[in-house]
Amino acid sequence: MFLQVLANHGCANGHLSPAGDCCDPCPPGYGVAIPCGATNTVCEPCPKNVMFSSTSSATEPCRPCSSCPGHAPMLDACTPTHDTVCAAVCPRGHFLPAANGTHGHGTCRPCQVCPEGYGAVVPCGPSTDTVCQKCPEGFYSEIKSSLEPCLPCHEECKENEVMIQACTPFSDTLCMEKELQILKRTEGEAQRDFPKRTSRFDSEGSVSPSVSTPEFVPPLVEDNSKYIIPVYCSILAAVVVGLLAYVAFQMLDLV
Repeated sequence: MFLQVLANHGCANGHLSPAGDCCDPCPPGYGVAIPCGATNTVCEPCPKNVMFSSTSSATEPCRPCSSCPGHAPMLDACTPTHDTVCAAVCPRGHFLPAANGTHGHGTCRPCQVCPEGYGAVVPCGPSTDTVCQKCPEGFYSEIKSSLEPCLPCHEECKENEVMIQACTPFSDTLCMEKELQILKRTEGEAQRDFPKRTSRFDSEGSVSPSVSTPEFVPPLVEDNSKYIIPVYCSILAAVVVGLLAYVAFQMLDLV
């Protein structure tokens, strides 16, 4: 028993066959089909894109390949020697750029946003940035976006509409109905807004029944002349009284 333990520690994989021999490990790309027991280890190749084994083992079988979750891009496909390599899932509006010729070995970056008048010919994706292009003639874009392309313009307005503005790279064709309520004027409204100027008397001397412009009548000015004479009289009486008083004082001084 003691010799078997020593022999067990002498094996690289730490496994012994019943005969006391070290079990042969299966190399990477191979899995254990029949574990080491009555006979030595029996290995089998891992199917490509289905199973893999990345280590040398006398006990581990081939393992199934992983699949990338959600919209995460696959960076490296599964092979018999290593599992699938998936890129990190970037938040919306971000992408994982290429680095040194391989994808996904960097950090997520914000996608370029196309301004008004430009559309996304290549929309932002998990591993690709937005590619913007100016809207050509006959196309427009009114919004900022990293996903939306340029939209085709409306070529012409409807029969009951009139074109207000032709299509530009920044806006679609602008049309307006020919007969809008705000533009309609009834005959009565026209007469009220623009009264006909006529004479008060027609050519035959009779009063004209047509609508005429109201005449301006200046306000009456109140006649205040009747209040001026009493005022003058009061002032004159005060002056006379003053003169008499002055003469009286002078005569007293002489006595």
